[in-house]
Amino acid sequence: MAGRRILLIEDDQRLARSVVQFLEGQQFVVRHLADGIGVSQLLRTEVIDLVLCDIMLPGRDGFEIIQEVRTVFDGPCLFLTASSEVPVQLKAFEVGADDFIVKPVHPDILLARIEACLRRNFPTNQKKSVLQIGNLLIDRSGRKAWVNDEEIRLSPGEFDLLWLLGANPQQPLSREFLFINSLGRRYDGLDRTIDGRISRLRKKMERYSSLALTVRTVWGKGYMLAEVR
Repeated sequence: MAGRRILLIEDDQRLARSVVQFLEGQQFVVRHLADGIGVSQLLRTEVIDLVLCDIMLPGRDGFEIIQEVRTVFDGPCLFLTASSEVPVQLKAFEVGADDFIVKPVHPDILLARIEACLRRNFPTNQKKSVLQIGNLLIDRSGRKAWVNDEEIRLSPGEFDLLWLLGANPQQPLSREFLFINSLGRRYDGLDRTIDGRISRLRKKMERYSSLALTVRTVWGKGYMLAEVR
């Protein structure tokens, strides 16, 4: 399950730091929100594999948040809460939870429940492994790309970027989004690794005169795969 991306919604900062540290030590990528503000936008713009949510939160409670989550996200949702009351657990499942974990929980049990949910949901959540955009073919399982029948020689990092851009055609993707979802770690706002990889990817694509696609810079928004002007 290494590299899977978890969204943690938890207002207890001490507990949140502990959970994030533990899960990152298990090779997950964790995004943390102290409340549910902006959750729909985050789920639309970032790749998330599982949502782990508290119930007692400032403003809206976890039930309301997961109801909103379910309008844009069909992956596994788990509640992590101090309440063990049966009515609370039943309501959790009614609003769309896949599992209910009562605090305090041993880290190894938390990990096991998360991995179990990911295993159950992986077949239905797995995205297409092949993208065909005009005469550009991108094969995620083989980690290769072709223009017509000619392979584009890409580094692993360049391929990851091409896949993300190809999966979101005509949609600008921010540097932060590309950084998190290709490198698997937080973006500090200064690292320019993505810019360098984008530049190299663009130059390699430009070698194919029959390819009517390029990586376009959208000022203030990021990069997107678009038709050559």
